[in-house]
Amino acid sequence: MFMSRFAVLGLIVFLAAVGTAADLHSGLAGHWQFDGCDGKIVKDLSPRGNDGVIDGGELRKEKSGTSLELDGLGSHVLIAEKTLFDFSNAITASLWVRASELRDKTVFFGVPHTNESWTTPMFGMYASEDHVVYGMWGNHGATKVLVETAGALPLDTWTLLTGTYDGAAVRLYVNGTLSAEKPHTGAIVRNGQPLILGKGLGYSKPSLKGRIGELRLYSRALTADEVRALFEQTQSAYDLSAPPATKPAHGDGTVMVETHGNSPTSSSPWRQQPTRLLELLKGYTPSGESVKLNRYGGRLDQPKEKATGFFQVKKTGDRHWLIDPEGCRYFNIAINAVREPKDVKANFGSAEKWAEAVTSQFRDNGFNGLGNWSPSRLQQVKSPLVWVLRANFMFEFAKSKGLTEAASGTVGFRNRCMPVFHPDFEPFCDRFAKDLAATANDPMLLGIMTDNELQCPVNLLDRYLSLDADDPGRQAAAAWLAARKGSDNAGKITLRDRYEFIAFAFERYYRIVTKAIRRYDRNHLYLGSRINYHQGEFDNPWFWKMLAPFHDVVSVNYYHFWGPQPAQFAEWEAWGGRPILLTEWYAKAMDVPGLANTFGAGWLVRTQEDRARYYQHFALNALEIKNIVGWHFFKYLDDPKESTALDNAGGANKGMFDAYGKPYPPLLDRARAVNREAYPLIEFFDERNRP
Repeated sequence: MFMSRFAVLGLIVFLAAVGTAADLHSGLAGHWQFDGCDGKIVKDLSPRGNDGVIDGGELRKEKSGTSLELDGLGSHVLIAEKTLFDFSNAITASLWVRASELRDKTVFFGVPHTNESWTTPMFGMYASEDHVVYGMWGNHGATKVLVETAGALPLDTWTLLTGTYDGAAVRLYVNGTLSAEKPHTGAIVRNGQPLILGKGLGYSKPSLKGRIGELRLYSRALTADEVRALFEQTQSAYDLSAPPATKPAHGDGTVMVETHGNSPTSSSPWRQQPTRLLELLKGYTPSGESVKLNRYGGRLDQPKEKATGFFQVKKTGDRHWLIDPEGCRYFNIAINAVREPKDVKANFGSAEKWAEAVTSQFRDNGFNGLGNWSPSRLQQVKSPLVWVLRANFMFEFAKSKGLTEAASGTVGFRNRCMPVFHPDFEPFCDRFAKDLAATANDPMLLGIMTDNELQCPVNLLDRYLSLDADDPGRQAAAAWLAARKGSDNAGKITLRDRYEFIAFAFERYYRIVTKAIRRYDRNHLYLGSRINYHQGEFDNPWFWKMLAPFHDVVSVNYYHFWGPQPAQFAEWEAWGGRPILLTEWYAKAMDVPGLANTFGAGWLVRTQEDRARYYQHFALNALEIKNIVGWHFFKYLDDPKESTALDNAGGANKGMFDAYGKPYPPLLDRARAVNREAYPLIEFFDERNRP
């Protein structure tokens, strides 16, 4: 029979498609999807028959088919390798996923390393900041290999992630398109751990919050054409459209700033971060110079609240405000740890002259406050800035009982368990709080903080249960768990149990310390204990609900995010409804000779101009978010190179000023520019974002 050239070409295309479809079944070592799933067991559709056990999660209908929605609190699928996957020197792992939140080191799937704190799985995928990493370990001492997506994983959008290894290179594809590759050799090793979807081994890494559609494993490396065919053949089950915008796109310009984690020794690659700048803000005309301020830094040209002589908080519409002693709206912009620089007499004349000069310098550059660790000398100048007081109730109590140990950035407790259940803690707090009466009538005092970054490991409950049988903390934890579950058997403890216990333990702490504070100082705001744990605090709804009755303002040391994240602050508002003060954040640059920059949680960038750009980006994001009422930049001075302390050895470029009190001009200039615009920018953002 005669066939036209076009018919022949059509037949070839058809046969190629059929052939490709057939190839996608060759070497299939595991295939799990949720169509027809009973919510308890997900069948393995491959010949190996390794069915998965579902622990938590909800089945959701998709465009065609079904997905499993995981809650980010430990829900997962566990797949025991009853029949060996038989990977040797080749593998393909392909996952359809729709993440609704992406915390650093979130696990998508994988066979974890036996050391649960290690990030790289035997094979699998996880999040590094907002990028996706495919990782593997090799045999006989072969080094691990990590390949990372070129761009960030979009949230609330279905994406097919595929990792392959063919014995010579590891490749990572996004929606069928190659995103990254790296040479690698060595066999794939087994370690006896199960394959887990949605979480890691133990609880040291965040669980996935979002939906998983299906996971496929092959004992061979799919070719680039096959990976593309897999995407084309399976995408019809999912709605691939991006989520509707929560607010209009305003077209603000950005520049790119490169970051490298928080240390030059980091294994993370340098990444480009889109960064907002004041001059690139579409439609904004600076007007901060015309805003009239009172001595506190409150705005005089807006409606006033009732003056109380002290700071208060108020929510006007959907915007939280600090209200200064005269009743004016006030946004707190401060610097932490303002201490005397080196050679103060030679450079400033005297410590007293330095105090006057630095106070004027801060005010001239748009700062209206002093943060944590600032000396009393600065409250004795002619026109002092608003300040905060910190009272270390728990630290001093634990020291008095010999229950502390070394820790970075805070005071550590034995087994990381604060002795909050000790019967002597409450009477100690009452005695300790008496000193607060000395500043109870100071109108320049914004409020009182307690302790700093209290230790809060995710396994706090387990740690209390491991204490000696006669320890009050052990007894309290066992009683709590018995009342909840009828047993203190650690094998039955879930992540939700751990999160709710964190709220239980910290409720006791805040209830005791705020009661003591209010007995001796009823005038000032309670600003909290400067929380900083991403797991167990930031992502814990029970913790935020617990905070609300005790806090006027919640202080947050905000690290490892490229500026405040609106969705996260919306969650905190929904869970607790309290205003937020961002009490630590910074970036350090590599262009200061002699500073190691290996310690400190702030971002590492290349130059002072990059630090300056990050400051503006952070500030603009903060001013736009309506439950943020201020920020405290960390910090005044660099850590000098001769530093030896646990969290600053070798020095670090943390300061807005060097160790001698000399400013870094790019950073100070950009800080001044945005600080002075704080009030007009708030108005601008509120009007622009009005529904």
